[in-house]
Amino acid sequence: MVETALNIALYVFLAICAILIVFYFPRLKGWFASFKKQKRLINDKKNNIAVIIPARNESKVIGDLLNCLTHQTYAKEHFGVHVIIKDSNDPTIEIAKKANASVHIASNQTCKGDALDFCLKEILGSNPDKYDSYVIVDADCMLDEKFLEEMNNAMASGKQIIQAKKIVKNYHIKNKKANSISASCNGLIWTIIDDMGNRYKSDKNITGMTIGTGLMLRSDVVKMLGGWPYRQTLTEDIELMFDCMVKKISTFYYSYAIMYMEESTSLKITNKRRRRWLTGVVDSKRIYAKAVKKSAKTKEDKRNKYYVLALWPVFYYIGICVVFSILQFGLAVVLFILKDSLWLKSLLYCGIGIAIIYVSFWILTLFCLIVERKNMPISIFKRLVLLFVHPVFYMGYIPIIAKALFFSNNKGWEVIDRIDFKMQTAKNDMEVKVEPLSDDEGEFACLPQD
Repeated sequence: MVETALNIALYVFLAICAILIVFYFPRLKGWFASFKKQKRLINDKKNNIAVIIPARNESKVIGDLLNCLTHQTYAKEHFGVHVIIKDSNDPTIEIAKKANASVHIASNQTCKGDALDFCLKEILGSNPDKYDSYVIVDADCMLDEKFLEEMNNAMASGKQIIQAKKIVKNYHIKNKKANSISASCNGLIWTIIDDMGNRYKSDKNITGMTIGTGLMLRSDVVKMLGGWPYRQTLTEDIELMFDCMVKKISTFYYSYAIMYMEESTSLKITNKRRRRWLTGVVDSKRIYAKAVKKSAKTKEDKRNKYYVLALWPVFYYIGICVVFSILQFGLAVVLFILKDSLWLKSLLYCGIGIAIIYVSFWILTLFCLIVERKNMPISIFKRLVLLFVHPVFYMGYIPIIAKALFFSNNKGWEVIDRIDFKMQTAKNDMEVKVEPLSDDEGEFACLPQD
């Protein structure tokens, strides 16, 4: 009787997993679409672009970003740099002034959304028609020398919001401490979001997942919004994604506009970032759930609804596996105490639930490594390590998501530690170095595009 019940439970569990995988199939199209080269766009018009940099307490890293902006191939008369700080004593102010950037002091900011809203409203208030678009870039990022040129080209798509491609900056830092396993594991998330997700969505006119750095908003969107209204959660960019679907704001991912993202070398800091992001994702979904459901009237709207909520089948899939494994483990303990030999089968079934999660993430990791192979200058050995370690790292999302779902705890806008390493890369036998900017140092070129 007990053995029959165990077998039935396994079959039901596997059937539910299969159904959820089928429901996820449309997203798998994006995985395979990432192998197709994106069409390159050329824009004859030179749009005026505002580069917006939220830089609260970022004096340690912003010099590198400002250096990149001074070496852009895009004509300097067609873009302006705006740095947002909180404290009037922040040393970032002097660094920004040396780079001829405008400084906005948003002393009442409590989140990144507040900083963006303050800056955008100041620009709109003084000269609403000065810029054709606004690009948001985090202070710890670095930019390819053609970044703004390619973002301008992307505007030829006619889309209202454009997302750049993100590559892990740590790979180009010639210091083993910067290339920790934790940094490499977390960096694969950008491949999943960009090339294995937004790439396909752009081709099919589907609302993409917006990330709050390397993000361009056309001026008509900024004027319509009246600034930056997304300030209810820790993830203002996910709020934007839901609102794009609701307001039918078009989105586009352009793989030729390249930026470099910093990943923390510490698992502790990485987990802090992951907790903050997942908490915001869950909170944003709760806030926009009714609006998203209400706006899904046409076939196209329903398709967009599926994609903006596509993480939820994954949550259910992993959740079912976790619950099944926990129940089977508990049953195995009980059967062992009762000296019933079926405890081994129950323990085996527990392992099956865990193995399904691991294998699923292993397949995801394999795709990531194949898709991003040209942008990961790391050894084959380290790639193999990532292939088997990243699934375990990804399983670390399970307790984070559970806490966000059932014990939401918005801790506010925390300061995240930054990397203090020199960065180097090589191209065509010519080495280009980027070092932190100090008061007595000159400018350094930023990364060339491959």
